[in-house]
Amino acid sequence: MLSPRRHYIFCSLLILLLGIARAEDLAIIGYIEPYKTITVSAADQGVISEMLVEEGASVKEGQVLARLETNALQAELEIAQAEVKLQATRHQKLTELAAANRSTPEELDRALTDLTIKKAQVRKIEALIESRTMRSPVNGVVSEIKRDPSESVSAASPHVLTVVQVDKLIVNLFLPPAKAAALKTGDVINLRLLDEEATVSAKVDFISPVTDAASGTTRVKFALENSDGSHRSGGRCTLAE
Repeated sequence: MLSPRRHYIFCSLLILLLGIARAEDLAIIGYIEPYKTITVSAADQGVISEMLVEEGASVKEGQVLARLETNALQAELEIAQAEVKLQATRHQKLTELAAANRSTPEELDRALTDLTIKKAQVRKIEALIESRTMRSPVNGVVSEIKRDPSESVSAASPHVLTVVQVDKLIVNLFLPPAKAAALKTGDVINLRLLDEEATVSAKVDFISPVTDAASGTTRVKFALENSDGSHRSGGRCTLAE
């Protein structure tokens, strides 16, 4: 009869061996993810004046999603634009006078320099206003809104909303090194979508150059076209037989 200590050791080894056997029999399972998950942040601190989308909204690349308060900057822009008009008028009059030899070249040069400076000031203010405007970097879907109008953002907490790109999806599978070595970037491989009970073609997007020492596997990323939105992120996926 085994002593309690030897019995414990025997059972532990048996469980370990059974666990290894089951692990070898298990299919390699991964999960469908958005091709990109982008945190849209404010480039400046301030108060949200407009939130122009809702969670779940489809958005286009470059579409305005939200804005920070810009009333003071808009006022500065109007002043700068008025000054540009005045300088442009002055420069035009001096140009006409110069044609009749009634103004000096120095006066004309000074007027042109002043006009250039005022135009640069307008561009600077416009850039500041644009920096307080949040646009979608991709065609995608708004998956999360972190701030509502009248709430503030800061340098320490700039996250305003999240956009996911789902017209293309990715699947990360952790393969035995031998299987990963048999693939190359650009290969088209069949994947089995377990929750949808469907087989689809996917392209090898990336093969990690590193084998994880703990698991003994290599990460391979597959890209799956989803322009019609027929596949949902979060589903289980494996290599097709």
